Amino acid sequence: MRARDHREPKLDGGQAWVIAVASLLLVSFGMGGMMSLSVSLKDLSAEFDWPRSLPSLAYAFFMLGIGSAGIIMGRWMDRAGIGPPLLVAALIIPSAALTVAHVTTAWQLYIVYGVMFGFLGTGVLFICLLTNATRWFKRNRGLAVAIVASGQSVGGAIWPRLIEFGNAEIGWRATFTVFGFAAFLVMLPLVLVINRKPPVEPVATSGALRGNGGITLRDNLPQIVLCAAILCCCVTMAMPLLHMAAHVSDVGYTLRRGAEVLSFILIASFVGRIGMGWLTDRIGALKSMLLGSFLQAAGTAVFVVTDNLSGIYAGAIFFGLGFGGLVPMYAVALRDIYPANQAGWRFGTIFIFGALGMALGGQVAGVIFDLTDSYQLAFALGLLFNLFNLALLVCAMTTTRRPRPALASPQGIR
Repeated sequence: MRARDHREPKLDGGQAWVIAVASLLLVSFGMGGMMSLSVSLKDLSAEFDWPRSLPSLAYAFFMLGIGSAGIIMGRWMDRAGIGPPLLVAALIIPSAALTVAHVTTAWQLYIVYGVMFGFLGTGVLFICLLTNATRWFKRNRGLAVAIVASGQSVGGAIWPRLIEFGNAEIGWRATFTVFGFAAFLVMLPLVLVINRKPPVEPVATSGALRGNGGITLRDNLPQIVLCAAILCCCVTMAMPLLHMAAHVSDVGYTLRRGAEVLSFILIASFVGRIGMGWLTDRIGALKSMLLGSFLQAAGTAVFVVTDNLSGIYAGAIFFGLGFGGLVPMYAVALRDIYPANQAGWRFGTIFIFGALGMALGGQVAGVIFDLTDSYQLAFALGLLFNLFNLALLVCAMTTTRRPRPALASPQGIR
């Protein structure tokens, strides 16, 4: 009989932080597929003589793929552990990049981005890695989830410049090929680092609701409210993220200024994500999400009432600080309420509604602009959805009255 390993992993221990950093790197690398499409959009259109809408539709399929991955991949992780789904993603994302390098028709591009990059790739990474982080941390759970989610921001800062340089020097097909081989070399070792069985969390602190396993309407009410909340906040989120550069140019400034405003939003989102994670560990996820939602609403309100560039920059900072931490903190809120063995599918289900909200918000803003020749009414509608989000978060706080459980010390109360 093998002796028991006295170096078993601990909640919030050194191994947990290694996994958090490795997860950040894996998310950052996984973002390369989406960034490659954004940067290569004009090159694809030019080579195949496509209207811009054809390669743009691949992004829509990508988002639908990510959303549809939610509950399926989350439940798979709950049953099989983090290793199998991560291994699939680490194999599929590089394969997808190598496949894009040989596409000749639009439908091939849609399949690659919808099924490979979206459903089997990025969707798996985001859902599984955020959920996995909640299982390795208790005291610093919010900060850890924020660090993992920040891989999106890191990837967004690094990949566009590298891909643009590659496209200019060796062409978009060769750039996808190089990215594919690099992804194989980097992502698979990171999976080996992350593929560890998480610590066993004491039953008394593994979730606020015990009930009968979370199968009654009463047990699932917080989940239902949070699904509606993320739908509303993501409708608001998508409008400035997708249309801000165009809005700034429409009100009399250059596209370069519009891109700078978008960069301000993304930089502020990184700060807000880490800050909200830190705050969550001190006051709880739902309370910190209320603050984030209020800041996002404040930024959106500024976009409604002013077209002055200084005002837009100020609104961008408020908006970015708010939206940056909102989506990742839904994972933390769920783990405050439900036990670890339900975390994957529950966050996956919520993520479906988030993806739907993002798709709906971006599309509605475009339709409103076509009808009114302005984004002002769209931002006003986004503000209304944000107010619904605030109300739903308050409702979520009332559906589970027990306080966020504290980490129990193995040695007892000190």
